[in-house]
Amino acid sequence: MPRLTADTDPRPGFQVLERTFGILEVFTQARPEWSATEVARELDLPVPTVHRILAALKGLGYVSQHQESKRFRLGLAALSLGERARALADLRPVAIGPLRQLSEQTGETALLTVLSPARDRSVCLERVETSQPLRLSVEPGRQLPLHAGASQKALLAFMPGDEIDALIARPLERCCSATITGRTALLADLAAIRARGWASSFEETNVGVWGIAVPVLSATDVVCAVGIAGPSPRLTADRVRRDVRLTHEAALSIGRALGLSCPPVTATEARIWQAAEAAPAPDRSQA
Repeated sequence: MPRLTADTDPRPGFQVLERTFGILEVFTQARPEWSATEVARELDLPVPTVHRILAALKGLGYVSQHQESKRFRLGLAALSLGERARALADLRPVAIGPLRQLSEQTGETALLTVLSPARDRSVCLERVETSQPLRLSVEPGRQLPLHAGASQKALLAFMPGDEIDALIARPLERCCSATITGRTALLADLAAIRARGWASSFEETNVGVWGIAVPVLSATDVVCAVGIAGPSPRLTADRVRRDVRLTHEAALSIGRALGLSCPPVTATEARIWQAAEAAPAPDRSQA
C-alpha cells in the first residue's frame, strides 16, 4: 500500500499531514479538478512535493486522475469517508428511539455497532438493555473481532471485498466455543449473510448467548449494524423469525432517517436455532 512520505530531508510528520489535508481541501464543488502544478501554486508548495502526495493519495483511492488530461479530482475513498462521517455524526441520536423500541418489542438487549477507526474490529456505539433480569450487558465502546458475533459479521459481510480478504487472511481469534476460525467456513457464512440480508450467531462471543443483526448501508460501504442479543434459554425458531423482522424494521428506520438503506431479508434460514437445539452443554472454560 502506498505511504505518504516527506521530502528527502527529515521533516516532522505533522507537516506531511498538514500538506496532505491542505491538498485534499482544494477540491471543492466549485472547482473539482486540479493539476499538480495548479495545486502547488495554490498552496505555495514545491511541485515535486505535491506530485508525491497526490501519487500516494491516488494509490489509496482518495484522488483519481484523468487518463488524458492528467488532472486530479477526489476519488471514491474520499467520497466514502465523507459519506461515513456524515452518517456517523447523526447516527446515535437517530438510532436511540428505534433501539428502545426494538428492545421493548423483542425483550432483548438492542445494539448499535460500527467499525473501529482502523476498520479491523467492531465498536459498540450504543445499546439499550432489556428490563428482563436475565440479559446480556454490553458496554458502549466494547470492541470485538469482525469474524465473531452477529453484529460483527453483519459489518464484515458488507465491507468491500478487498478489505474482507485482508481481514480474514490474518489468524482468526477464537473468542468462544462456536467462533468461526476457518477461512473457508467464514467465507461461506459471509456469503450466506449477504444472501439472506442478516447475520446470526450462537455462542460465538459468549457462552449461552445468541444474536441476530442487520446492516445499514451507504451507496459504497457498510455504516453500522443493528442487532439484538440474549441468553440461549429464550431462543426458539418462532422467536428468530419474528425478531429478524423487528430488527430489520429498526435498521430500516435508522437508515431512512439518514438517507441510507438496508438489504432485504429472508428469515427462512434455520442455522441459528438448529445450533441451539444441537448444542452440547456449554464448556465455560472456552468463554
